[in-house]
Amino acid sequence: MKVNSIIKQYFLWLLFVACTFVVNVAAQQSLAEKEKEFVDGSGDRMWYTMGFVVVAGFAAAVFLWRRSRKGKNQPQYNYGSRYQDYYNNQSYDTEGVDAEKELEWLRKAKKSGSGPSKVTFDMKKAGIPRKKGITATNSAGIDESNLDTKIFQEKMRKLQYAQLPINSFCELVPSKKFEILPISDDESLLNAIEQANEEYEEDESIRELAVKILSAFRTQNSIEALSQIALYDLSANLRSKAVTTLTDFDHESVFEPILLACADPTREVRAAAARGLFRLNFDRADAWKRILETDDEFRMRHAARAAVEAGIVQKAFERLVHDDLKIAYEAFVLVAMLIKAGETEEIFSAIREHRDERVKFALLHVLRSLKDERSLDSLNELRAGNQFPTDVMDRITDTIKSFEQVPA
Repeated sequence: MKVNSIIKQYFLWLLFVACTFVVNVAAQQSLAEKEKEFVDGSGDRMWYTMGFVVVAGFAAAVFLWRRSRKGKNQPQYNYGSRYQDYYNNQSYDTEGVDAEKELEWLRKAKKSGSGPSKVTFDMKKAGIPRKKGITATNSAGIDESNLDTKIFQEKMRKLQYAQLPINSFCELVPSKKFEILPISDDESLLNAIEQANEEYEEDESIRELAVKILSAFRTQNSIEALSQIALYDLSANLRSKAVTTLTDFDHESVFEPILLACADPTREVRAAAARGLFRLNFDRADAWKRILETDDEFRMRHAARAAVEAGIVQKAFERLVHDDLKIAYEAFVLVAMLIKAGETEEIFSAIREHRDERVKFALLHVLRSLKDERSLDSLNELRAGNQFPTDVMDRITDTIKSFEQVPA
């Protein structure tokens, strides 16, 4: 059909050319005498050109007509070059095929079942090796290749956990000493410390000016005064500014007040404390250990609860399985402080509910390293519940047994 339409369009084009030529000849007759002579002289050549165009058009039309006739005998498939070459090169031996028998077999096959049946094939029993990219489904509908992948991934995770730094931490070493800031008796500093106290100065603008003065003195008594403002001043604006000033000092003694400010009831202060805590450049693992080394349970519990409320503890659980030694050790010390403070609720909740078994292993490792007797009851409850996979249960049992090895 497309070839016929092309031929029609071609003949219409020839007719249009002929009409145009006749109109041009008629128009030439009305021109000046010289133009007529020129047309008469060149008329023979124009007739020759038009005759050539007509003959060429007729030859093209015959060629297209024969091609269209030849195309009708070809199969109307559009498989693409790859598949067309395949079909052209294939030769099927159809001799000896009984068409009636084949049709009879097809009718019987259709009658044998009302619908498509699912055929299961066990590649292992057939002795066929499984290749990459081929999945087999057993009779229970479980994808065996996915199951094998999950088992492999689990083994790799366990192997990876065994190589993590957390397994090298077995005890807490003492924290490093740091340079203690001096105490200043500068008169302007002492006046600022007095004016920063709410009991002596109710005007917030004056207390704010006192904070600016305190920020100019990097001394022990200046940090103590700013810490009191950061934690207890009635103005959230002043508490936030005091936290920022303490952060700028970047000294080991500012860690604890900034940490406690993370549990402030005002969002503005909590945000300033969170930013400040991670801007500090000294070793935070040592900072956690200094709180732990005070052996003051009230102080440790206060710091532990602030860490929980600030979300630092949940992040520490994830960092226990970090491959960076420094990050993992800081998390180890923080979890150890929680255990020493008796704040273990978050720890055992994570052992029950955390999605990553490596985190559960790491938390049990810290409990085993600390061997705090107050944790034993909670561990026994975990074992009695018997709601964990075999690997986790084995580690819980080993942790409990490690307590028995501690001399009385």
